[in-house]
Amino acid sequence: MISWIQKYFQKHIPLVMFVMLIIIGLPMVFIYSQSSGIGMADVKVRQQQFFNVNLANQEQASRVFTDGELSGYLRAGYPALQGAQLQQYALQRVAGLALADELHLPVPTSEQVAKYVTTLRAFQNEKGEFDQSVYTRFGDSLKSSGSPFTAAGVTRVLRDDTRLEALVKIVGGPGYVLPSDVKQQLSRIDSTWTVQVASLDYASFAPAINPSEEVLKKFHEENAFRYDVPARPRMSLVEFKAAAFAPPVGPTEEELRAFYTANPSRFPVPTEAGKPDAALDAAGADNFPKVRAEVESTLRDLASRKLASQAANNLTVALFEKKFAPNAPELAAFLSGVRLTPVAIPPFAPDAPPADRTWLGSYAEAIARLTKDRPFSDALPTPDGFVVMLWQESLPAYQPIFAEVRERALADYRTTEKRRLFIERGNALKARLQAAGSPAAFAAAAADEKLEVKTYASFTLRQPPQDFPQPAMGALGSLETGQVSDLIGSGDKGLLVYVQEKKLPDLTPANPRYAEVQTQLMSFASSSNENAILGGLVEAELAKNSPEAATP
Repeated sequence: MISWIQKYFQKHIPLVMFVMLIIIGLPMVFIYSQSSGIGMADVKVRQQQFFNVNLANQEQASRVFTDGELSGYLRAGYPALQGAQLQQYALQRVAGLALADELHLPVPTSEQVAKYVTTLRAFQNEKGEFDQSVYTRFGDSLKSSGSPFTAAGVTRVLRDDTRLEALVKIVGGPGYVLPSDVKQQLSRIDSTWTVQVASLDYASFAPAINPSEEVLKKFHEENAFRYDVPARPRMSLVEFKAAAFAPPVGPTEEELRAFYTANPSRFPVPTEAGKPDAALDAAGADNFPKVRAEVESTLRDLASRKLASQAANNLTVALFEKKFAPNAPELAAFLSGVRLTPVAIPPFAPDAPPADRTWLGSYAEAIARLTKDRPFSDALPTPDGFVVMLWQESLPAYQPIFAEVRERALADYRTTEKRRLFIERGNALKARLQAAGSPAAFAAAAADEKLEVKTYASFTLRQPPQDFPQPAMGALGSLETGQVSDLIGSGDKGLLVYVQEKKLPDLTPANPRYAEVQTQLMSFASSSNENAILGGLVEAELAKNSPEAATP
């Protein structure tokens, strides 16, 4: 037995040491952390109760949002929720389950969960029917080490979502809709349209815009806030370009081969003549010789950047230890002694970095931290190496006079005026095309105005043509036969939509689509009611347990 224990510890000593460090170190973190409260008069444990969940607990919060992510994926069949939407949905699930407990809704049976599974989009085929093979593949994927979800987690989410479906029927209500709502929706999505879309190119629209000085000065006065210059530092840069730190000896063949083996996806095989895709080489083919030059270049660059990073970090350590004052002669002498020459950078606003160093725009936060008390930055990566910023002084914000920004004001005026004139041009074209009165007259008027016209015949909004402009769809809802839309912005074009023909569907209950649309609208209304109620519960619970609410 003793021998087995010795062998086990020898084999797993790294893991054992890691666990011991956690066991010893974690209490020390709590003891010496300023926020731990240990050793103070009042012992505080961070809490943010949200119904029966402590959102301040990383494990509990992670479970809430992982469950919400999985639930959203199963319902939509793809990761439909991201960011704030996912957060709101996850919190609403917690609120819904708490409300289900309050209403004493029973835990669903296995049969009820199985029935609910068949309604999930993630397990349906292209026809919207439950596909057992898709469900089986999803279950098999949970067994792989790369899956972010576990079988237990999926079971829990399915059970909770089945229970939440029962809650919807209670809090969402039946979702009453008026017959007029059904008819309006049927008319919108099932009408058959034939339209002509005329497009006006914005780039080629070039009216002469030459304002007088009085007009330009008035524009500047009305928009003076556009030209305010914010507070900004004057600084210089010490650059460590990777090319200057290239190792004298290149990587060996063994190092190149090992790097390629560890990162094959970084080096796709170039397409060869006569082969549509070199990635289709036979399994086991050695592609290293084909990409060796790229591997060597990448490895040399990585080595150079590593040495440049070390040199930049060494400088920051030396500056910190010597505590040089900004602009001090001793600082200049030190940099000269280590053969480093700072490059002066003209002061710039955070959103307008120098044209030759646009990457500075990514370091607005690091630049804002530079002050007299902290006159140099950390070593920061750049496209061609690393850089250390040296603060010299902070320039105050000010409002420049007209003469300083005249050219900018002129460019802004021309942009604004061109947009206004473009809209006026669109309104004039609409009036002329509307007066045309027939499809042929519309086409003739559009050709006379040198507009590009395209006809889209016999389509519905449920199945629009693939190349139909998306912005134009919204205009159709307010148009009838013979009408022309207002000018619609679409990228670098303006669109005018002429309805050549609009055929309404059968708007009576005799139409099979009537009951289908009615059911969809009722479901939407019920879901909206549920979201409103659960959203209100979420807001109230968060407000009740916020730090501000807890402050006496």
